[in-house]
Amino acid sequence: MAIKKEDTTSTTVKQSILNRRVYDKDAFNDTVNTDFTELISSQDPSFFSLDLATIGDFFQLYEKFFYEIPKLGDTNSHLYLVETSGEYIDYAPREAEIQALLEEIADLRTENLELRQDFANALGAEFGGSDDGSDRTTLTNVDVIGQGVSPIRP
Repeated sequence: MAIKKEDTTSTTVKQSILNRRVYDKDAFNDTVNTDFTELISSQDPSFFSLDLATIGDFFQLYEKFFYEIPKLGDTNSHLYLVETSGEYIDYAPREAEIQALLEEIADLRTENLELRQDFANALGAEFGGSDDGSDRTTLTNVDVIGQGVSPIRP
């Protein structure tokens, strides 16, 4: 039996027509989006994750909502922020210092009142005392206008 060989030496040539558009650089950039925006997944702008928040985010939101935050309240208020931050930075010693100064002011006011009363009693003794026969005279019973002492009202 004889094997027949096929002739593979003949080739077929096909012609293809190629069309090409040429753009200048500016026209190309105006026509074609080169930012690859289709490949980037954009997040929903209403989405906010506390896990991704930064300190800068907190202060931006704080300034944005500053006047909407209630002044007083157990939570979510300016008072809450002051109290919790005060505890964190150990603000209590400053409060104790303020309280001590307020007490000193009250003591000085009491001492001032006693000195004024002593002054009024001295003036009352010089001018004959009070109408009820006692040695004590209150500033309201003594004419001290022009003396630099203001009367104390009972």
